[in-house]
Amino acid sequence: MSRFLLLFSQIILIFSTITSSEKTEPTCQDIDAYNVCYYKGVLVEVTQRRFEDRLDLSDLDLLAIRKDAFKNVTATHLYLNQNNRISVLKRKSFRGLPKLERLHLDDNVVPLSEHLFAELGHLESLSLVFNRINSIPRDSFAGLSSLIWLYLGHNDIPAIEAESFSNLNPGLLYLWLNNNKIARVAPGSFAGLTELNRLHLDHNQLEGLASGAFRGLNKLEDLYLNNNRITSVSEALLRDLVGLKRLYLQQNEISTLEPGTFQGLSQLEQLRLDGNKLSRVAVGTFTGLFKLEDLNLSDNHIHTIDNGAFADVVKLRILYFSGNNITEIDKKITGLPSEVIVV
Repeated sequence: MSRFLLLFSQIILIFSTITSSEKTEPTCQDIDAYNVCYYKGVLVEVTQRRFEDRLDLSDLDLLAIRKDAFKNVTATHLYLNQNNRISVLKRKSFRGLPKLERLHLDDNVVPLSEHLFAELGHLESLSLVFNRINSIPRDSFAGLSSLIWLYLGHNDIPAIEAESFSNLNPGLLYLWLNNNKIARVAPGSFAGLTELNRLHLDHNQLEGLASGAFRGLNKLEDLYLNNNRITSVSEALLRDLVGLKRLYLQQNEISTLEPGTFQGLSQLEQLRLDGNKLSRVAVGTFTGLFKLEDLNLSDNHIHTIDNGAFADVVKLRILYFSGNNITEIDKKITGLPSEVIVV
């Protein structure tokens, strides 16, 4: 009997050892210049064997990144964007990447949180496209003091709050928020991004924008508001955009434009209003657009053009006007420059 008990205990011990080993020992493999260890979807440790500026951790079916998983890795580009499902990240998950410049986290399930990327002071480009993100907590991007490109398109973000981009690098140049569910932009949301050059808010659910939504964006050159549900725009909304060169408002629900709406946009070169519900072009609609070269009013319901309606657009080169209820425009009466091409 005692022999049986001893044998049984040994079997249990061996089984326990095997089970324990299976639970704790990660899988390690060499990927280019790196040794990568992971266990049950958790990235455990990454060490560098020789210099290589690109680290591609795609196709590992990762679910999480452990704190301090990277051991002084000098890569400048990190790819985690294919065939992973990362949903667990902590503030220190990216510590140990002192030279990282580009981080690709597309097609994961990354939830944003305060100071999540704070260890990445040299990061210039961060891509979080297709991550089902549904909120931007305060200070999510704090510490990214070198960031220039931020991609947040194709998520589920419902609104941009006043603190959404708090402590983000004021030198950010390009921001993508397209293809979300944004229905509201709080006044001053972008006020800290004083160097922003391009802002994508297209393909969202905006019906209107409050005055002050674009406060501080006096260096913005490209603003994409197309493919929303916007019913009107005002001079008060646009007055801060003194450096704007291209304004995309096509495919919205705009039915009227008040005289002077664009009067603060003295640098504007291109204006797209096609695919709206405009019925009339009134005198003063384009007041202040001294540099406008390209104007698209096609596919509206325009049946009336006031005399002199285009008198202010002295540099206009091309007017897109097909798909309206007027078949021919008298350039002299409407004030269009004689050299303008009407398409």
